[in-house]
Amino acid sequence: MSDPGKKILVVDDDGGGRYLKAHILRKHGYVVDEAGNGAAALARCRTAGPDLVLLDVILPDVDGIELCRQIKTELPTAAVLQTSAAISSAHDRAMSLAGGADAFLVEPIEPEELLATVNALLRMHAAEQALRRMNETLENAVGERTRELTEAYRRLETEAVERRKAEQLLWHTQKLDAVGQLTGGIAHDFNNLLAVVVGSLEMIRSSLESSDQFPRAKVLRLLKTAEAATDRGTRLTRQLMTFARRSTLQPETVKVDALIRASEPFLRRALGEAISFRLSCDPALWPCRIDPVQFEAAILNLAVNARDAMPKGGDLEITASNETIATPVLERSGEVQPGDYVCIRITDTGVGMDPDVASRAFEPFFTTKDVGRGTGLGLSQVYGFIKQSDGHIALESAPGCGASFRLYLPRSAPVPAAATVAVPPPRNEFPTGTETVLVVEDNPEVRELATSTISGLGYHVLEASSGKDALDILRHNGTVDLLFSDVVLPDGMNGFELVHEARTLRTGLRALMTSGYANANRPGSERPEVPVLLKPYRRNELAERIRLALDGA
Repeated sequence: MSDPGKKILVVDDDGGGRYLKAHILRKHGYVVDEAGNGAAALARCRTAGPDLVLLDVILPDVDGIELCRQIKTELPTAAVLQTSAAISSAHDRAMSLAGGADAFLVEPIEPEELLATVNALLRMHAAEQALRRMNETLENAVGERTRELTEAYRRLETEAVERRKAEQLLWHTQKLDAVGQLTGGIAHDFNNLLAVVVGSLEMIRSSLESSDQFPRAKVLRLLKTAEAATDRGTRLTRQLMTFARRSTLQPETVKVDALIRASEPFLRRALGEAISFRLSCDPALWPCRIDPVQFEAAILNLAVNARDAMPKGGDLEITASNETIATPVLERSGEVQPGDYVCIRITDTGVGMDPDVASRAFEPFFTTKDVGRGTGLGLSQVYGFIKQSDGHIALESAPGCGASFRLYLPRSAPVPAAATVAVPPPRNEFPTGTETVLVVEDNPEVRELATSTISGLGYHVLEASSGKDALDILRHNGTVDLLFSDVVLPDGMNGFELVHEARTLRTGLRALMTSGYANANRPGSERPEVPVLLKPYRRNELAERIRLALDGA
């Protein structure tokens, strides 16, 4: 079947042969053009753009095979059918096809064979054209889709950047809110304590300055009131330091079930008779290295918190078991890393918490209790202690379904055999002495109080406001038996570094550190082993610790 309307260029230097071929093709509806040499054929190709070139191999001005290559280069969409009466070997036909011809016919050519070959080549090239157009359409579609995806990805990246900025802004705002709540809570509680202290001291001073002085009993009562307020301030400060994971722990390798069982009578009294208490511990619990006092305080805090959530009574259960975590577990308050843990569960049947309250449960000064019934530091203190012990705390709760706290404490080495410790006999009076104590403190008021207290205990006191001044005294002064220094000092030298330098000047010099922030500025593994007395301290504590340091205990 012919394809009328297709343009065919017949190239042959033999006029008779060229006419015959053109006549046969025109008779079947093709648009035929003719050329007698290579130059004319190339010109017709450039102007008319034929669909097929019927090309003789031997031409007077150019080699037919070379002309075929040139036509295919300039007009790749045209089919080329080469013919020849002189060249008919298989090698010659192969050379022609290798030059770019799509088919080869040996003359003389029968009309049916010519038409069949031309039709086949035109169909093949029509299919190639359609496939080429399809490929171009597909490539255009792919290119357009690629551009759309690139633009969508760019928009997603922009949105992600904007979202991160918004999240950072939200986080910063939440952090400022938390800091504001923290500082507001601290200011509120400390203002209350300061009001008691300042009021009591003003009343005592007013009495001493007037002729009508208070009775001794009333003065003592005012002093005890002020002391009680300072004790509450001390506890509040240590709670904050525990939450911030900056408190000084005294870890021991212990069995937590023994600690919980030892606290059971006290827990039952704290819970009251309206609450049923159950305790269940695995008899083969792994040991943990924790501060026993802080652990008992954490359990008590959680128990009291559960009691307050059950005003009409209920059930509280504490269980302890070994638990191995193979893969990280994401909890509300962070990720529990793989490892061996002792898991303590404290579960109550109280009112429970909604998601918003549960998410803020460990924030300092956040509380749902009535004013005066809680500081909002209980759970934050528990959180800080657990984190400082390299553990983890998790909370599950829902309104009306109670709450369950899980404390994960890392497994430790076995508990060492108990050693006999000599307990010193109780002292009825403050220990005193006559040795020389060098006091190093940058705060003038604290330094004056320390020197006055130590002098009152009978010691000879030297004082310095910095590590540099203290080293000058040690270089030029005669006798110094004890270095009593704050941990945090000015001029780039902390108390532990001062002890190290001082002992290079005086080998074996006794030392005692003091700080309200005991973990501050420690030099790491090179830190000398020096006892630390936490601020605020009382006179009897200072007297005991100075005497112990001097005696080498």
